[in-house]
Amino acid sequence: MKGIVLMSHGPLAAGMHETSKLFMGDDIPQYTYLCLNAGDSPEDFDAALAEKIKEVDSGEGVILIADLMGGTPCNRAMMLLMNPGVELIAGMNLSIVLQLLGNRLSDNYDMKELENVGKEGVLYVNPLMQAAMAGDED
Repeated sequence: MKGIVLMSHGPLAAGMHETSKLFMGDDIPQYTYLCLNAGDSPEDFDAALAEKIKEVDSGEGVILIADLMGGTPCNRAMMLLMNPGVELIAGMNLSIVLQLLGNRLSDNYDMKELENVGKEGVLYVNPLMQAAMAGDED
């Protein structure tokens, strides 16, 4: 099983980690998070990320999920992509996290599918509701 590290600016990753337990249970193996806080140096983040990876990687690799492409957590994680078994997704949302946690139970690590799940999980709801309400008037 691949390890998973959620990464974010501020407490977003901690919140995602905690929220995912509502869906997947409290005992999720090889799963952690790392938050970059104000005043943390990039070098401190690097060291903390290395520790988190060690904590969750049992030898099958690790999937890093960053909150934002181009932000410090993502940029620092990109430097690790030369290491075998390290994969990175930028643009974390709860849909991606839950899909990955579920898929990993069957060793399904289709990164393109995860990207699509994340994109499809973002919807502007007003037009959908307006269309549904217009259908009710018939």
